[in-house]
Amino acid sequence: MPATTTPGAAVEWMAPPSALSDRIDFLLWQPRGTAEAREHAVAPDANVDLLLELSDSSCRAWLHGPVTRLTHFRTRAECGYCVVHFHPGAVPALVDASAAELVDASVEVRRVGRLSVDELGERLSQAGSGARRQELLGEALGSMRWPLLDTFDRAWRHMVARGEMPTVAELAGVLHLSPRTLERAFQERLGLSPRMFKRIFRLQRALEALRSEPVRSLAEVALASGYADHAHLTREFRSLVGQTPSQLRG
Repeated sequence: MPATTTPGAAVEWMAPPSALSDRIDFLLWQPRGTAEAREHAVAPDANVDLLLELSDSSCRAWLHGPVTRLTHFRTRAECGYCVVHFHPGAVPALVDASAAELVDASVEVRRVGRLSVDELGERLSQAGSGARRQELLGEALGSMRWPLLDTFDRAWRHMVARGEMPTVAELAGVLHLSPRTLERAFQERLGLSPRMFKRIFRLQRALEALRSEPVRSLAEVALASGYADHAHLTREFRSLVGQTPSQLRG
């Protein structure tokens, strides 16, 4: 659930625990008292996030599912935040909900592994370093039941290695599967069709290019991100984000 708004300077980005690097993309930590009370715009994203909100008296946590439309999230100034950003389809059994039920939704989490959310929040708050917080999250999440590697993981590894999302027919052919089997694998693990996943995959690549290469032309961004042309890029941004690439770039 990475926001399109720029995070504050106090945010600490961390690599995932080494034992879970194939399951977790990154960790984020923001100490209490450093967050701003504001609304963050969140672009469509196929990943799932575990979000912990820490106040002086308690800790609450939610599992935010894949996002298929522009949504918003509000932070509170008096709270601290911890985010675990999972790779697509790689989510432990934190809640009693299917992949499809998590799409464009969030479910409150009560326990992370053997710890209650309050216990985990207290330990994270008392940790003296990012390395210790990384260790604590690795211990809590490492004790959980994770999805078994299956057809979706084969498809995901192929897409990562190739750097782009091929058509369903192309991907099914490479993996020696029927398109129907591939569709079912995406629905079971992501709650999304391969077509929607491809739209989000391209959008995220384009958003990253807009952030990291502000002087690159939009036509170049479009082609590098898998769009047919600048017009195709603009149509998809309007459809998924409600703004054009030029408006987002400012």
